[in-house]
Amino acid sequence: MLTLIRTLGTFQFFVALGALISGLMLFLAPSGDLLQISTDALAGSPFRDFLIPGLILFLVNGVGQAVAAFLTFRRHRCAGLTGAVFGLGLMIWIFVQVSIIGGGHFLQYAYFGIGVAETSLSFLLHGHLAGQDRLRSALTHDTDTHVRRV
Repeated sequence: MLTLIRTLGTFQFFVALGALISGLMLFLAPSGDLLQISTDALAGSPFRDFLIPGLILFLVNGVGQAVAAFLTFRRHRCAGLTGAVFGLGLMIWIFVQVSIIGGGHFLQYAYFGIGVAETSLSFLLHGHLAGQDRLRSALTHDTDTHVRRV
């Protein structure tokens, strides 16, 4: 399980770091100049500049993935479901991005793949943590029953 936690947490931390930095840069320069992205890429989208996409990137894929990584590394009982939600969020982000501005860049494929991996690993982690909770509950119940009989 340690390998699962390290792998998932590393994916989440990696995505969070990139999204926090990129989202902040888009927020600070909605023209896209800091990331050398032209607003022409937004033609046909509901956005004039990168302010709103930058905020979404920062909050959902940045802060959200950072929270998921924290929970994963802490082995919190909500880590699996939280990771799955943000893994799916990453896949939705890439799908919408490709639908609005087009696709074909290798990073889009890479991040979509990371989203699939995060979601899959998160469900595995959820199963492991839920199993531990059931075991802990059973052990506590047996101990409580034994104490009451005496």
